[in-house]
Amino acid sequence: MSKHDNVIGYIEYLDCNGCVRERIPYVDTEKFKTRIYASLYCGEPIIPVLFPENLSQPLLFEKGTIFPWGLRRKKYELLPYEIYQTNNREIAFLRYDYTKDHINAASYKLVYRGQMECRQTLDSLYCLHNQENRPNGRKMRSLSVSDIIVMHEDGQAHAYYVEPIGYKQVDDLLPGLEQTKKRSVAREER
Repeated sequence: MSKHDNVIGYIEYLDCNGCVRERIPYVDTEKFKTRIYASLYCGEPIIPVLFPENLSQPLLFEKGTIFPWGLRRKKYELLPYEIYQTNNREIAFLRYDYTKDHINAASYKLVYRGQMECRQTLDSLYCLHNQENRPNGRKMRSLSVSDIIVMHEDGQAHAYYVEPIGYKQVDDLLPGLEQTKKRSVAREER
């Protein structure tokens, strides 16, 4: 039994842009409901997420309860992703159009490996990794132009170069980034 088997749900706390800034899991039904009602009463932007398979009985809310930002009742599959960053001054913080002739995977370093829910997007990852309390914030800078996000789904990987607005798919860099990842994992295991 994993430590997450008893989690009945969590509350996603949203920032002013609608991005998840914090996710708090709950194992006690009454504490979970009390916190949901308290947040709704004061207008705090939240999305409750229920795991029905972990509840001994259905979680019922008072008639007329409104969830302005939504309510989800299922657990989403977690998908792995990586973030690569460079300190190479020829490409760091520059648009892909300016760097495409100089860019190579050897210039990048794996700085973060995590998991995302399948409903998350590149934009939600960008929001998550640009907060003060971002994951691995002491060891990596915030996600910026020229960084690369590699997303894995259904046995396939896709690489995306962060642009000033949007993302450029750069799957041709995947073999080199995979080598970078293997070297990084080997260093961590030493």
